[in-house]
Amino acid sequence: MNKPKRIRRSLLKHVLLLFLIPILSIHAQTNETLPNSAANIGDKIYVITNRAIDTTCKNLSFNCEVIENKKLTYLKVSPNKSGELINDTLSYTDFMTQICAKKSDWLLFVHGDSKTYNQSVKRGIEIQQYHQINVIVFSWPSKDPHLHGLRNLNNSKRNVLKSKNHFNEVLTLMDSFKRKNKAFDKGAKLSLLIHSLGNVYLKNCSKEPRTKLETKLIFDNVIMNSAAVNQNMHQDWVEQINFQKRIYITNNKSDFNLKGLHIFSKAKNQLGEKAKAPIAKNANYVQFSKAVGFRIPTGTSHTFFIGRVPNKSKNIRSFYHDVFHGIKIDFSDQSQYIKRKNEIGYSVIF
Repeated sequence: MNKPKRIRRSLLKHVLLLFLIPILSIHAQTNETLPNSAANIGDKIYVITNRAIDTTCKNLSFNCEVIENKKLTYLKVSPNKSGELINDTLSYTDFMTQICAKKSDWLLFVHGDSKTYNQSVKRGIEIQQYHQINVIVFSWPSKDPHLHGLRNLNNSKRNVLKSKNHFNEVLTLMDSFKRKNKAFDKGAKLSLLIHSLGNVYLKNCSKEPRTKLETKLIFDNVIMNSAAVNQNMHQDWVEQINFQKRIYITNNKSDFNLKGLHIFSKAKNQLGEKAKAPIAKNANYVQFSKAVGFRIPTGTSHTFFIGRVPNKSKNIRSFYHDVFHGIKIDFSDQSQYIKRKNEIGYSVIF
């Protein structure tokens, strides 16, 4: 790289950093109680977590640590009238009995980086409300209150490596759930939404044999959303994923979070930004660069399956509703999708 390019890149980093600091500070102060309108849903959500229990708190709480050989914790969680979460622990048997009692569609949600336990559960509740689907949250340690920025990101990546066996346990549970809940034999669907840095779990498990899984197909759809994994050579491991009918990979080349990740760290271009050939033969690529692009607040360029973007766009709302409910997307519908000129997937029309 010549000197003028190095100078321009350095200036860009400093400008973006000055822009990022106040944004991240505001994000860190987000209130973790649901608004009253959301608290009155009269519903509950199911959670699986590998977070260590915080023994310093009177009420059941979790910290940002992984104990590698510790068993998973199963919970039924309900918001009270103030929007606070009421956590009830369940045995594996009770957890399975309760989720098998529901006969409609299900979504397993694996969140991304910088989420506390409460934030991850409340995001699951938002998805459940907005898309009218039963949600199970896999809440993993991705927000250390003493770490910020890249230090927290690197700690989260270490937590993923420490807990890859926990994710395999979650897949085994979903495999058993798919076989035991007879609703799936009668048309109910089960899908997986794995967001941002959570996709590292998927990348890791794709490289290992899953001998404990008794069925070949667990999920109808796997949605690799805003994936914070390197784009280069992604096809090698994506093509190893074989427990689903369909894979959907979403992209937004103006995703502010992912753009910052590869500018400020050693990460290369991220899969959630733009897919380049060679691509995975078993995946559908869905581009949101024109429909979403760069927006303020910047988080809406990274997370647009709920909130103001799908509120304004029927097509975006319809896409996520359908893939979450296990429906195969009809890309021939020219009122919603345009075939990309580079032949890699389709662009969503806003």
